[in-house]
Amino acid sequence: MANGGIIGPVNTVNPASCAAAKVTTFTSSGTFTAAATVDADYLVVAGGGAGGRNYAGGGGAGGYRSSGFGPSPLQGSAVPVTAGTSYTITVGGGGAQRPTSSQPGIPGTDSIFSTITSTGGGGGGGGDNQYLGSPTAVINSGGSGGGAGAANPAYRTVVGIGNTPPVSPPQGNTGGVASSAPVYFGGGGGGAGAVGTAGGPSAGAGGVGLPNSISGSAVFYSGGGGGAGGSGGPGAGGNGGGGAGSNGSAIGTAGTANTGGGGGAGSQGGTSVGAGAGGPGIVIVKSTTGLSTDSPTNAPVSFDGSNYIATFKASANLTIGTAPAAGFVQVDYLVIAGGGGAGREISGGGGAGGYRTSFPGGTKAYVAPGVTAVTVGAGGNGVPTSGPDNEAPGTDSIFSNITSTGGGAGGGGNQGTTSVGCSGGSGGGGSANSGSQPQAGQGNTPPTSPPQGNPGGLSSGNPANVAGGGGGAGAAGATAPSPSASGAGGAGLANSITGASVTRGGGGGGGQGYPSGYPGGGGGPGGGGGNSGNAGQPGTVNTGGGAGGGGPAQGPGGAGGSGVVIVRIPAAAAPGSVAVAPGSNSLATDSPTGDKIATFTVSGTLTV
Repeated sequence: MANGGIIGPVNTVNPASCAAAKVTTFTSSGTFTAAATVDADYLVVAGGGAGGRNYAGGGGAGGYRSSGFGPSPLQGSAVPVTAGTSYTITVGGGGAQRPTSSQPGIPGTDSIFSTITSTGGGGGGGGDNQYLGSPTAVINSGGSGGGAGAANPAYRTVVGIGNTPPVSPPQGNTGGVASSAPVYFGGGGGGAGAVGTAGGPSAGAGGVGLPNSISGSAVFYSGGGGGAGGSGGPGAGGNGGGGAGSNGSAIGTAGTANTGGGGGAGSQGGTSVGAGAGGPGIVIVKSTTGLSTDSPTNAPVSFDGSNYIATFKASANLTIGTAPAAGFVQVDYLVIAGGGGAGREISGGGGAGGYRTSFPGGTKAYVAPGVTAVTVGAGGNGVPTSGPDNEAPGTDSIFSNITSTGGGAGGGGNQGTTSVGCSGGSGGGGSANSGSQPQAGQGNTPPTSPPQGNPGGLSSGNPANVAGGGGGAGAAGATAPSPSASGAGGAGLANSITGASVTRGGGGGGGQGYPSGYPGGGGGPGGGGGNSGNAGQPGTVNTGGGAGGGGPAQGPGGAGGSGVVIVRIPAAAAPGSVAVAPGSNSLATDSPTGDKIATFTVSGTLTV
């Protein structure tokens, strides 16, 4: 199976008196079969609507319906399911981006589980074409309504209505109204938790979504898309995957996949300027009995001590049986992704690869007896002295249900929009950029609990001679402290899962510009240092260290360090039965515990 994990019968490791619930997550359409007649809990989120175009409104969030695990006033009743019956699960798609100007956004489509239907989010209102065809052909109402477009005074205050068709508890909220002439600001799309914000004196923000912890940790879903305007600030996307609107000639941000977030609106009407598409929905089913599904997935089943959780994002077959099987093995892990590469010419430092661990004292991973695939992420490439300035992020490392995200690339120097540090496990630092202060990349992206990393640091601004450090596993990258000193990479974290304490996951230091002779920012442990003369230093291999930024005169950026996966198997769980492949990976026995310690420096397999 891709990424390892569990296929086949699932054994509850709790005592018989403790019936562990099984959780199945659908991010594409499929079926599941109940093994008994029970009440199943659910979260059903529809696809978000796309943003409109031309001073337009943000897309409405997909309808949000849940039997629990979220705000209590919005909890419905669990759904009875019958043993041996197959139920079709429909996961709604997000509304597609409009290819032409001045049109409303395309609505999202419905998500369905049993008797529960969540309605796709309404499209954001467009400029002069608030409606396609006639004013009675309303397309911007839905689970949550799209925000109103602002260009045509006759339609400026018309918004999409949420909770359409009505259900109880309500599945969403109304979009925001647009501003009055002579300023044109679209309203934000409605979210599951709040109405969209009205436009003026800036574009309206998308309504906030709602948190739900059915999968084991609280995640926000169904945030509305932000509105757009021709000047001033664009509308922010609502928490829960809503995309931000745009202003000027920028393109609105798409809603986040599998959140039902509404797409951000587009500002001007030219064919080169678009609005963001809506984010696809998600369906999660939770029951105390076994579930089986043919829904696509790229993540294995996990066990959090009480619940089994399956997340479906790629093609695969998953079957969860009811008969006890050989017991799961609880293992400790350290999973570090590849560190981010750095750009050239006074560039920001690369962010460290995402850092996730259970050792010591955290929640262990559960693996099935047999073979589990392990993926070790590569470090991002550094940018050479010539060619594109788009530096490369690190790639993900994966073990069981644990994915650590590759480190964000450091921003390329003096190169416009590429000077922005990229987000990732830890974020890349912002570069020097002609008197501006480019933003740094965010860490812990996508969010995990505990966090897997930290943001990068900023450059000094004007004069633009120094850059910010990349974020590390233990601390944010440093902002350049002065025009003659670049920011250091954020510190890594020490871990003794192998028996000896080793620090990994340091951020890369920012590149140094002028005056010459000043050093670049130092790398955090495991991270590469910046350079004041030529090439940035690479991140240390198999630590997930971020790369150091390049120096002036198009000095090349360093490459990020590759990641590592370390698994510690208790001696009592599988004495003498552990193997790793290929042979470049290692297996050791800890003294005095007798625990098996598997260290993966390249992708391979673990057999328990």
